[in-house]
Amino acid sequence: MASTGVCHSDLHVLEGIDKNYPFPSVFGHEGAGVVESIGDGVTSVKPGDKVVLCFESFCGECENCKHTKTHLCKKTPRNNLQMDGTSRITCKGQKLSQMNSISTFSEYTVTSEFNVAKVNPAANPNILCLAGCCIPTGYGAVMNAAQVPRGATCAIWGLGGVGMCVVMGCRDSGASKIIGIDVNSKKFDLAKELGCTDVINPKEVNVPEKLAEMTDGGPDFCFVSVGLIPVMEEAFNSSHPQWGKTVIIGLSNVGETMKVGIWDLIYGRKLVGTSYGGYKTRIGIPKLVEKVLNGELELKKLITHRLPLEDINEGFKMLTTGESLRAIIDYDLRK
Repeated sequence: MASTGVCHSDLHVLEGIDKNYPFPSVFGHEGAGVVESIGDGVTSVKPGDKVVLCFESFCGECENCKHTKTHLCKKTPRNNLQMDGTSRITCKGQKLSQMNSISTFSEYTVTSEFNVAKVNPAANPNILCLAGCCIPTGYGAVMNAAQVPRGATCAIWGLGGVGMCVVMGCRDSGASKIIGIDVNSKKFDLAKELGCTDVINPKEVNVPEKLAEMTDGGPDFCFVSVGLIPVMEEAFNSSHPQWGKTVIIGLSNVGETMKVGIWDLIYGRKLVGTSYGGYKTRIGIPKLVEKVLNGELELKKLITHRLPLEDINEGFKMLTTGESLRAIIDYDLRK
């Protein structure tokens, strides 16, 4: 492992979003590193390859991997173990579950070759972890889930790392108006730098009314990168009443639901969700890394703090207080 991101998804699981999550566990689902060794039969990577770890597998062989309408590989275990039902991490003789089968909060990890994407060797693995979740999740929400056309109006609830990637996606799609919404006004300067044309603090205005005023009835596309049900419902109800499309990115508790009006749906509003931005990971992530290398995706601007592994709890604290946009663990940093 070279780097791993401290993401809200890890915090959500830590706080009990999934009551059936198997503890004890090694967390971490957003990481990058260098292949140290390979097992028998591994052909797609070799020692020395730079890779981004993928919490969604891509075997390329199952029905889902071959289908154009989904990126969810049938070989992904979804039980926080490996595909053969084992864990490759133990502590004092006890088996530990591996978050999303990869466990990036560790100096070394073992996973399936289907869970790593080989990337350009020119990429810096010490900052590349964000290509494992933050970038594809946010950017893909625009490119794949929403398919935002040129000239569209867009609103983004939540300007954390994922939200900023949504902003860049809307910018690259040629959206005419990109409105960032966050309770932390300190994020607004960077949001504007990355593509926002306007910013709103919900503490200061009535968001639905303000959006209707700014976009002639409501945004064409609404993106929600925070895991709060009232915010998701607000976004849906803020979208244009005849053709607005709301994309849910943020997580809520497993089994939780949101309420939308049937008549809203009948008259034209649309509601969709997205996981991993819809990318077939081992195909899509290397292409996103190329965008990072050529400067199209400004990865470094998303990283507000770089910490050693020993300070990971400090990273979580900054996440909860909103101090960090995205804190990452750089495994080359040592106390």
